[in-house]
Amino acid sequence: MAKAGPWARTIVHVELDAFYPAVHQRDDPALKGKPVAVGERARRRVVLGCSYEARSFGVTDNMPLDEALGRCPQLVVVAPRTAVYRDTSRQMHGILRRFASPEKVETISLWEAYIDVTPAARHGTSTPEEISRRIKYAIHTEVGLIASIGAASSKLVAKVAGESRGPDALVLVPPDSEAEFMAPLPISALPNLGPRTEERLRQLGIRTMGDLGGFDTQRLVTAVGPNGAILQRLALGRDRSPVMGLQPAKTISAEVTFDQDVRDRPQLEQAMGELTRRLAGRLQADGVRARTVYVKLKLPDQSLVSRQVSRTSPTDDADVIFRAGLAALERSHLTGQAVRLMGVGLAGLIHPVSDLQMNLFD
Repeated sequence: MAKAGPWARTIVHVELDAFYPAVHQRDDPALKGKPVAVGERARRRVVLGCSYEARSFGVTDNMPLDEALGRCPQLVVVAPRTAVYRDTSRQMHGILRRFASPEKVETISLWEAYIDVTPAARHGTSTPEEISRRIKYAIHTEVGLIASIGAASSKLVAKVAGESRGPDALVLVPPDSEAEFMAPLPISALPNLGPRTEERLRQLGIRTMGDLGGFDTQRLVTAVGPNGAILQRLALGRDRSPVMGLQPAKTISAEVTFDQDVRDRPQLEQAMGELTRRLAGRLQADGVRARTVYVKLKLPDQSLVSRQVSRTSPTDDADVIFRAGLAALERSHLTGQAVRLMGVGLAGLIHPVSDLQMNLFD
């Protein structure tokens, strides 16, 4: 691991390895060392998360369960435990807030976060390596899970570093070595690189971050559009985006994939009722209200139809949200047409000001 002098900026990316199955393996010793997938045994269900043992058989997240079982007949399928996942996530984020103020901890998902530890690293309280090791140790001993960690001067490089090796990774990228670190990595390691853009880059002979960083910028922009210059900058490890903690959610949603395509309107309304009650419960638990209700429908040909209804006053009432969802469903004009998936979302969220102020000055 390279040694470095003082870091002007230190960002740590923390990710719990194979989060969903790891929680089950932690809580049930009989599952340790076995190929585990989290999902439900029903038509069209997918793998929500799989253990590293399952991955060795070619099982991946978001793979249809039938395909996963075909690749690994001994796969142990366990049902999701949402409440346990949330409690475990709260534990992890509570640990991170010991190392930085809440506005310097950015939640990406239940199992992933960025933490800006610049003050501690800059003033010599701890080195980036010491901070990273302390975070890993606390998560392992208190949460019972393994975390992969990357530390760098930017969010992008920290994330790529932590995900470049693993599980149980600890990778530091000192200042001024970002481009050198990134160069040999495949372009697929670039976060959020879409498959079409990746294919265009490959057609240009670009395989690695180094290829992308050294490519002619004008030719790159001509081939993939204005984002080409941005991708090139990222491939060189240049990223100044800040850690954004304390950002209240802008939307929340829930969805259901039907075992069989649904044409029956009462069945669609029943599903909508269940989804809206679930969302209303989340609003009420967090003291949040919503102005806009939107409905997403996926058809058998994979096409999507989305409609929304906005209210003049925000609400957290399940019945009000349900009626707005029905109005959005009416606007879809899909009477009698088969539906494969239904999603309901809430936007225009109004968060309690007092709670945000309390967190800000915590």
